[in-house]
Amino acid sequence: MKWKKVVSMICVTAMALGMLAGCGNDSKESDNSAKEDNAGAGQGEEDGKEAKAPSEVYDHEAIENAGDITITIMVSGTAYENDFETEQLPALAKEKWPNLTVEVTKLPDDNYYTSLKTKLASGECPDIILTQPMYAGQNSCYSMAEAGYLTPLNDLDCMAGRQDLASVTYNGDIVTASNSISILGCYYNKDLFAQAGIESEPQTWDEFLEACKKLQDAGIQPIVMGDKDQYVLQFGLYQLAANEIYSQNPDFDTQLRTGDTSFTDEGTWDTVLEMYKTLYDNKYIDASQSLGYGASQAITDFIDGKAAMTFDGSFNATALTAEGAAGSFERGYFPIPGTKGVYTATCLGAGYSIYSKSDYIDECKELLDYWMDGTSDIWKANLATGRIIATYGEGATETPNYDLFAPFVALMNEGKGFYWCNQAWPAGTETEMEALFSEMVGGQGTTVEDITQGMQDKFEDLLDD
Repeated sequence: MKWKKVVSMICVTAMALGMLAGCGNDSKESDNSAKEDNAGAGQGEEDGKEAKAPSEVYDHEAIENAGDITITIMVSGTAYENDFETEQLPALAKEKWPNLTVEVTKLPDDNYYTSLKTKLASGECPDIILTQPMYAGQNSCYSMAEAGYLTPLNDLDCMAGRQDLASVTYNGDIVTASNSISILGCYYNKDLFAQAGIESEPQTWDEFLEACKKLQDAGIQPIVMGDKDQYVLQFGLYQLAANEIYSQNPDFDTQLRTGDTSFTDEGTWDTVLEMYKTLYDNKYIDASQSLGYGASQAITDFIDGKAAMTFDGSFNATALTAEGAAGSFERGYFPIPGTKGVYTATCLGAGYSIYSKSDYIDECKELLDYWMDGTSDIWKANLATGRIIATYGEGATETPNYDLFAPFVALMNEGKGFYWCNQAWPAGTETEMEALFSEMVGGQGTTVEDITQGMQDKFEDLLDD
């Protein structure tokens, strides 16, 4: 393999890890009823600067009427030449509002978390900050809203009518404005499907198993996975969970925290794990291979035509649509169907929140509304980076590989998209699931019951910490 290809595979593996750590979404608005506290109270009062009470409708000409002002923004990531956040956004905002200066600080993830914690504690936080959906990461919007750091964004025009905002909605208030999604699905080789006599994408779990059998009978490895990197187990399990659990009870994880549900409940995670285990039992995923393969090797095998399918995310689309040893072949991408229908594990990406004690709350709202209105110059510049998959707005359908993503966007817009479940769990619950599942398919005697009990025990331990 050429060095350039090796570097590419290392990059997509790192990106997958980052995406799994930082996305969350749901299709049904949640009021987080277990948390009755006022989301805007109780933090930072010692610095003498109180949070501003949100207005029902913000001043849509706040920037125009403010005189010369500076809005500060802090995000995580690495700045590149002509970087969107640090270069294009400030320049385009200045074109729109000559009296507005936007100052953006972009820090590597670890530095961002450290700096954010310090600035929040001092009461001198930037006006706009990058936050993650639900409980994901150290800048999770639920935790920060609970602490009173975030301003409700219900009156933003760009948030009106959207069906995908539960993972950024706390106690009935939208607290993060996000305009992008990440998807988990099944990439497949259309040529190999045709060779095995499979005429269309499966729409039920039985049809999916039938397709796997046809491929196997034709001498084609149905699915390749890189389970040595255990996080990739989430790629399939979360899709099945969307179908089998969250389509029936979107509040399952909220109820986990109150004790009203459990990972050990019959017909929930036991069903999901049994279904996924079926793929290994029948060697549709060959554990003897997958447990020795890393994520990048699985991608290589797929693009080299050595397997018909692989479960992976939209964040790896560039690598998975590249030309490999098999030459050019047409790819498809579909959500793994379940027994309850077809749903999608599609999560909102990180977004932007307004610090509750900013001096420019309405001005920040006006900026975010323009940024995410689906038509503005800032919107177009953001989309042109190719780093976001938008579910609305001009140019959204021109995103690279959008033809692959369109069915998932449609399902999400229909209310059939659910967050990646680990974003609702204390970090570490998912790694317990992965380790125990690997033991099971590796023949170490671990059972489905062991896995669900292990997940429940780990969840409770972490929740108590």
